[in-house]
Parts: sequence; structure tokens; C-alpha cells
Amino acid sequence: MSIQPGVGYTFTASSQGSNLTIEKPWSPWTTYATTEDLYHPFKIVNVQIATSGGSQVVRYQVQSGTINNLVAALEDVTATNLVLLNRTNPTTGQPDPPTGQIDSAIYDGTNTAYIVMSQGPAIGTPPDYPDPTFSPTSSRYPQIIALDTIPADVDARGYLCLGTITVDDVTTPTTFSVNQFVTGSLWSDRIKLGTTTAKYYYARI
Repeated sequence: MSIQPGVGYTFTASSQGSNLTIEKPWSPWTTYATTEDLYHPFKIVNVQIATSGGSQVVRYQVQSGTINNLVAALEDVTATNLVLLNRTNPTTGQPDPPTGQIDSAIYDGTNTAYIVMSQGPAIGTPPDYPDPTFSPTSSRYPQIIALDTIPADVDARGYLCLGTITVDDVTTPTTFSVNQFVTGSLWSDRIKLGTTTAKYYYARI
């Protein structure tokens, strides 16, 4: 067998066998990827200090991600209900996550806000987990919110911290830092034994 050498590879053959050496099998991912492509699921992005109602607030976005095959929802400061993260920006025509806002009461009392995703089982006997109701307006649908602490898991809801946003000055926020804990979409299991509180387990997919 004989293969002619080409750009990026060489081929040699002898009585002992053949050897194919590939020097550059592909170009680096960054050659083709946009900034948005490099964001992993549930990455906290576009954190900024904004002015709202005459005071400074901290706003953030979370890159689209799924838990148990459901696209988690983020409370949008421009709407009264929860919306899916992967909506289309009417200006760019590209997916644009909604913007969440950290309640000023959170960073007035502490420097760090926790970006938490919560999800609960369907109401029923026995309750289904994950909730089979595909409705971002349901309280059982996976939701992403900002809290000053991480609540303890209960039978009706489990909590997972995606990351934190720490503001340098709680009275006059000007700069911040982000600490990311979750770096991909997830599958979750809920296990309840007897009368003990249900436990929630997460695996990256």
C-alpha cells in the first residue's frame, strides 16, 4: 500500500509496516469559535454595574444550560415571569440570555451573592423527578436566582450553587469578581428514604 504525502501529513512504508504521521490534523478551536461559543453551559457572564431607580445594581446573565434535559430559566428583570435562557435577540437574531439582577438588599448586607439553580419534584404521589411539566412558569421548573445564602435542600426542592458574584463595596458597588462552580449541563437524581429529607445528586453531562 502506498499513499502520497500531502500538506500536514507524511506516509512511509517498509517491509515492517506502514506509518502515517499527521502533523496538523485540525486548526485550533479558537480559529473558528466566537466568544459566545467559548462560554460553557451555566457560565455566569456579562456581569455589570448598572443604574436602576437612581441606585446602582448588579446585573448578570447565565449562559444556556440544561438540567435533566430542561433548559433552566432565569428571572428576567425586564419581565414579570420566567423566560427560557435561549431566547432570540430581536436586534442580532442570535440567542441572548435574559438579564438577572441581584437584589440590593443582598449586597447591602453581604459582599457575595450566590447564583443558585433550584428544582423540585412534581406534586403527586409519588412525585416525579424531574418534573415532567415543561413550563418555565411553573414553580417546579428549574430556576436560576440570586440569593444571599444557599438554602438547605428540602423534600420539595433542591438547590445547587452555579457560582458567586462578590461586590467589592456593598454600599457603592463599582467592581466585582465571579467564582464559577458549575461548568456544564447536568443530570440530577433525587433520592428519598423513609422520613429523611430528600437528597439531590448532580452529574455533569
